[in-house]
Amino acid sequence: MGSPAKADTTGKTDNTDHEDFNTQHRGGVFFEQLGIDLFPHAHLGFALAPGHRSETLNTDEEGFRLSASPHGPVDSVSWVADGGGGLLLGSSVAFGLGATSDSTTLASHLAALTGERWLNLAVLAANSTQELIAAIPYLHAAKTVVVFSGLGNYIGLLRARTWNAFGPIFYEGTFAKLTQVPLFDLAALSTGDADLAEVEANRREAPVPPEPDASQFRHRVEEAARIQLRDLAFVARTAPEGTRVVFCLQPLATPRTRELTPEEQERYDFQESLLGVPNEVVEQHFETFGDIIEKGCPGLGAEFLRIGAHEFVGPSFVSNGVLTDEGNRQAAQKVHAFLEKG
Repeated sequence: MGSPAKADTTGKTDNTDHEDFNTQHRGGVFFEQLGIDLFPHAHLGFALAPGHRSETLNTDEEGFRLSASPHGPVDSVSWVADGGGGLLLGSSVAFGLGATSDSTTLASHLAALTGERWLNLAVLAANSTQELIAAIPYLHAAKTVVVFSGLGNYIGLLRARTWNAFGPIFYEGTFAKLTQVPLFDLAALSTGDADLAEVEANRREAPVPPEPDASQFRHRVEEAARIQLRDLAFVARTAPEGTRVVFCLQPLATPRTRELTPEEQERYDFQESLLGVPNEVVEQHFETFGDIIEKGCPGLGAEFLRIGAHEFVGPSFVSNGVLTDEGNRQAAQKVHAFLEKG
């Protein structure tokens, strides 16, 4: 399975319709509310600003969100120095995009339940390869790894105009623009030292890829699951012997997967398409995506947990795939119960 065929149209690659929708009406809204933005990161692609401080959200010197624990605040440096513990990987839901403080994220609730430090390595808008890269420097100290994820790859592949061996990437239109200009020209532009005429002369033109073809959705779902399992295999093989690795398929809330509360509906339009992909399309294939991953986990030495949106009680969802403080608390209880049972 490879990347989709390139379009034969020419011209400068601009933002996809899906990306504009996401920036203006979904992710951008959350970013504005939290007073944050994404910055280039040499290894992850993008991350939050290191050392960000606010009443709601704080990051360490790598841009990872701080979490609370019975032993005090947890950041990537102190977590390793104190002997490691639990490791949480994932994207926006694991990050706690809808949490009102660092102490109400999934990682912090898991720390309260287990009595251990849990390091939150979730990367906003990440695919599974970015999640894996985030984990590499810290896996050696992990006693338990929970990958609370799925929608990054799943929605990414459904909506992507193009992808490569590394998988889909959110904000693909922005990256397409950046990759048309040589790296050192970009740096010079950012400092005002570039000659615009020279930059334009060095610009690499690229075709504008076509919109996703609905007839390819089944193939895209299978490819999304294959990439998820590929990266999960690296996590499971790299973690120390005896470390439990659990993939938890994150819940997806729509009017048909959950009886939405009045509070949830007032906060967010769940009838709206999910990042530009109609809800019925998202719902149709999500179970298949989870089934493929569940079937593949045992051969990787990983465990599988599926948490359905219908299992949550009360106002638990900020959006289709993002949890409230209460949602994070309930998700942590379900993950903890699974770990205890195992």
